[in-house]
Amino acid sequence: MQKDNNFNLIKERRKIKNVSQSELGAIIGSQAMVSRIENNQILPNIQTIYLICKTLDLTIEEYFYTYYKKGTNITKFRNELNEKYMSNDLSILNQGYLDIKTNHSLTLKSKHQLLMLQATIYHFTFKLASQSDQNLLLNYFDQIVRWQLYDIYLLECTLNMIHSEKIKPYISDILVQYMKTESRAYAIDIIMSLMIKYLECSIIQRNNIITDWILLKLNDMPIKENSNVKIWVLFLSALYIQDTKKIDQVYTVTNYLNLPNLKKNFIRIQSAYSK
Repeated sequence: MQKDNNFNLIKERRKIKNVSQSELGAIIGSQAMVSRIENNQILPNIQTIYLICKTLDLTIEEYFYTYYKKGTNITKFRNELNEKYMSNDLSILNQGYLDIKTNHSLTLKSKHQLLMLQATIYHFTFKLASQSDQNLLLNYFDQIVRWQLYDIYLLECTLNMIHSEKIKPYISDILVQYMKTESRAYAIDIIMSLMIKYLECSIIQRNNIITDWILLKLNDMPIKENSNVKIWVLFLSALYIQDTKKIDQVYTVTNYLNLPNLKKNFIRIQSAYSK
């Protein structure tokens, strides 16, 4: 994560709000943790970021804007990738990959961006990565103790490149870490997006054991009424049990809601599953 050594957002905002290290430490875990974060010795996990931002009247976007710099916010970058994928914009994704690879030094940020772009490009063909590329990703994920937001986004992008059964331990860790914390309200949208893509991955790979496990987990999660998540769950569930009537109903809904890109992706997924 790229930081300006002469500025620490948390430290400066804490002083403005007249909050001591001890007071903030009582909220996030300890004064020592606050000190280590402010001295750039450790990176806070998503729960800690949520608590810090809530205490210091910061938005999550302000936090990541500061640490990733203008124009390279990880949430913004991930959302742009999703939009390009949903609009079937493969040429722009390929160009973005080349731009970062040729014009940037390999920092944590650019490494994550390259992997996320590469994985999104892989997603167009629904092909697994080579074993060496899979091993590189698995070795990276194996070293994670506390999942950061950018790590979750990286996993979300790359899980289609890896055998789905190898992903399950990471998903389990993330669910344990975030679904039973005070940050649950903020994390739920992130987790739901991750679970939907994992569900798609398991169905395409025809890993029924993993698919059944994901569906059980999704049953315990709140799904917002007016959201595309509900449509995704309905479509993928219908595809899994090969319920053509329900699949046709989903296409009718996408037509009614004027979501042509979503329908195109559903058709592409159905076609890949039928091969």
